[in-house]
Amino acid sequence: MRCGMVHAGHTPSQAELDACYGSYPVRTELSPVTHKRFHEILDSFAHHRRSGNLLDAGSGSGFFLDAAMDRGWRAHGTEYDPAVVSSCEARGIRMQQAPLDPARYDPGMFDVITSFEVLEHLVDPATELRHFFHLLRPGGLLYITTPNFNALSRWLAGPEWNVVNYPEHLNYFTPHTLRALLSRVGFKEVDIATTGISLMRMRSSQTGIPQDNTDPANDDQRLRTVIERSALLRGLKAATNGVLTMLRRGDTIKVRVVKPQ
Repeated sequence: MRCGMVHAGHTPSQAELDACYGSYPVRTELSPVTHKRFHEILDSFAHHRRSGNLLDAGSGSGFFLDAAMDRGWRAHGTEYDPAVVSSCEARGIRMQQAPLDPARYDPGMFDVITSFEVLEHLVDPATELRHFFHLLRPGGLLYITTPNFNALSRWLAGPEWNVVNYPEHLNYFTPHTLRALLSRVGFKEVDIATTGISLMRMRSSQTGIPQDNTDPANDDQRLRTVIERSALLRGLKAATNGVLTMLRRGDTIKVRVVKPQ
């Protein structure tokens, strides 16, 4: 395509999506490092807090929203699997079964909308971003993460790169294509970083044996735990992420963008 967007050549049926997402387990454990990262992200949202309403679209087992509620946010989430929705609701999270229905919320209701590793799963990500724009208040913050199709790990793994995974992943973004899509929706001054090289993805791509990205014992989580214990390694990690962002080659695209006033 002339826009440079990469996407699956086939739209999955509802039965395929039900089979894919109906088997997702409800998680009960979160690594301490991820818990710390969640609170660091929430620290960075403080400047945007007005009403205290936060929406996490595609909230999974709800761990990020648990952390948000600990900080006094009114937590709202969406998720595909009814079992996950029920688990989150039982903990006090205001849930909606995906897909996101903007009619269930007031326009401009949210100070912050987050979406962690979700955009690549959607049949129509542009519509989801339009919903986000509609639901954010002027001056509100959108925070998104998604895999980077231009990642160094894709070039290293070659055709075995396991992020390409139908019907789970349907759209593949680069910093350029995601910035262009956000601009078309109405967002301006998009701040993009690309960080990390996933050992878990590299090993899974090479061996064909998947690792659960929420498992505290997976390759990435073990490495993160080691790095967290060393100031020297934390500094090296920050420097590496700076280079990966400059080259646009990190595994994960991280977007922060404020809705224009």
